[in-house]
Amino acid sequence: MSYTVLARKYRPQKFSEVIGQEHVTRTLQNAIEQGRTAHGYIFSGHRGIGKTTVARILAAALNCRSRLNSGNSGKDKPVAEPCGICESCTEIRAGNAVDVIEIDAATNRGIDEIRELREAARYRPARDRFKIYILDEAHQITDAAFNALLKTLEEPPDHIVFMLATTQPEDIPQTIRSRCQHFSFRAVKFDDIVGQLRDLVGRENIEADDDALALLAEAGDGSMRDALSILDQAIASCNGRLTADSVRNLVGAAPAHILEQVMQAVSRGASEEVLRQVDHLIGEGHSPTHFARQMVRFLRNATVAKIAGKDSPAADFE
Repeated sequence: MSYTVLARKYRPQKFSEVIGQEHVTRTLQNAIEQGRTAHGYIFSGHRGIGKTTVARILAAALNCRSRLNSGNSGKDKPVAEPCGICESCTEIRAGNAVDVIEIDAATNRGIDEIRELREAARYRPARDRFKIYILDEAHQITDAAFNALLKTLEEPPDHIVFMLATTQPEDIPQTIRSRCQHFSFRAVKFDDIVGQLRDLVGRENIEADDDALALLAEAGDGSMRDALSILDQAIASCNGRLTADSVRNLVGAAPAHILEQVMQAVSRGASEEVLRQVDHLIGEGHSPTHFARQMVRFLRNATVAKIAGKDSPAADFE
């Protein structure tokens, strides 16, 4: 059996499993419980923070058949948390649900594809409560295609739900945005990523130093998926234990003492020493972009520590 990467193996299947987006998941669950679900949603934010995952969970919650299976035929309503075991939930998780259609808008962005979607949307779902369209990278849809979709969003059939996931919501026409509920996803907090990584390495029976997990979380840069992808690499490259040095070599992070030396040289006005340090790092294969990002984070944390103390929750270092 082929290996499943961590980002897919541990992909959340319920709202309660989503990390760092409580403001979104709580609102969606309340809307379901109150019977106030919308016909159109826009999920926007940083890459790898759960937009498409939440769209799939919402689709599962809207079409979950757990109440039907329990014999409560008079309560054929969506549930606030999908059961994960009924036919609808398992098909959505596998990606082959007939009434939940995922479309990559980056390659299906033209007016002809959207017209086909609009025509198919007229027909009722084959089995489930709702026919749900999840449009990933929705900002890549052309203006003409959005105009073709506009009428359907304005007066949608009661069995249709659209979910648009995007990293660039400003590129979606205002006419579309005004007809959808917009949820802005946040970058996942450093401590939340570290906590999730610690939990996952425990499940995978991998020993990991706290400093190594902190470096992985920093390299993720607010993206849970990026952090898990780097963790996959780190596990493959380590000998049974994740250490700070092994992760640092993998992600190309400069050691903390190098950052301190660079700042001390800056304070002395020793430009030549700064250039020598940077040239040495680049010669060892470090990314200049990543080094610049490290320096910004280092300066920020140093400023926070000086003003509010090193234990301030505003600092994102261990």
